[in-house]
Amino acid sequence: MRYNSSVKKAFIGKAVPKTVDTIKFNNRYFDIETVKEKATGIISVLILSCIAAFSFFFFI
Repeated sequence: MRYNSSVKKAFIGKAVPKTVDTIKFNNRYFDIETVKEKATGIISVLILSCIAAFSFFFFI
């Protein structure tokens, strides 16, 4: 099957719509990249707070 050149000409200079992966939670849709960024931030804060708490107990 040959590639139709008229289709190629129709899309020259037009932006391709971006496909966004989402997660449905509580009847809301969230972008997966946003969820990953927030989860990474929460996990890093938890790890840092645990390290701070354990170091405080070792100094006592």
